[in-house]
Amino acid sequence: MNNIIPRKQWLSPEHILDDFFALNKLKGGEGYFEPRVDIIEKNDKFIFVAELPGVEKKNINVQLQDGLLTIEAKMHEDKESEVDNVIRKEIRSGFFSRSINVGQNIKENDIKAELVNGLLKLTAPKIKSTGSEVRKIEIS
Repeated sequence: MNNIIPRKQWLSPEHILDDFFALNKLKGGEGYFEPRVDIIEKNDKFIFVAELPGVEKKNINVQLQDGLLTIEAKMHEDKESEVDNVIRKEIRSGFFSRSINVGQNIKENDIKAELVNGLLKLTAPKIKSTGSEVRKIEIS
C-alpha cells in the first residue's frame, strides 16, 4: 500500500494554502526557501525530484528515518559590500527542509541520489508486496 499522499490539482484549496504559507515563510522566515518537489510512482520504485538550482552537493543532506524522507539544503549567495548599490535582490539564499512520509514500503539501503543541473533526483525501489493473503476461518 502506498503511504505517499498525492497533491491535488494546482487550483485546489490545499495547493493555494500551501503556496500561501510558503510565501509567508519566504517573507518572514529569515532565509527559508521551499523549492518544488515532484513525486513519481512507477511499478517498482518512487522517484523524487527537487528543484535546487544553485545549491552545491556538499550543502545537501538527505535522510530517511522511520519512513520519513527528509531533504535539507543550504544555499549561499555572495555578500555585497557596503559600497554596492543593489537595485533589486531576487536571488535567494537560506535554508530548505522538506519531509515526505514514504512509509515502510521502500528499500532503505537501495535509495540512489544524484544532482544534475540543479535537480536532485532520488530513486527509491519499492519493497515487493506479497499482498495480504485471505484465509477463510471456519465457524464451529
